[in-house]
Amino acid sequence: MKKTFTLIELMIVIAIIAIIAAIAIPNLIEARKAGNEAAAIGTCRTVASAQALFREGDRDADGVIDYADTMADLGSADLVDEDLAGGTKSGYVFVVGGSAFDWSMTADAQANQGGRDFFTNESGIIRFTAEAAGPADVGDSSIGS
Repeated sequence: MKKTFTLIELMIVIAIIAIIAAIAIPNLIEARKAGNEAAAIGTCRTVASAQALFREGDRDADGVIDYADTMADLGSADLVDEDLAGGTKSGYVFVVGGSAFDWSMTADAQANQGGRDFFTNESGIIRFTAEAAGPADVGDSSIGS
């Protein structure tokens, strides 16, 4: 006689799979956020190095020793990859502003892609907001350069 699964047995298997998925999916989302945050911190360090090279090498060849105004300027000088030069990478939007004397960059997490926003400038110190905090909270917390 051929033995088959009953409807009850199939429902139990589906329930077990649903429970495992309910446990695993939030952990996967948190791991993805943590990975995106780590990539954003690395990008902040990359941009700090790129800005120093841009300024010291007069990469825009205008005879003025200044920092790059935009991510596109760093990309056209071949100091950052083309994805980053476009302003978005790893779930973050990066915005750079520069002048002859200083520069700054913000890394804003896109929805559900990262938990913290980051900020850095010519000091090389990377500052961040607490998860779901407003811009007024930037500055009290930092990550070493």
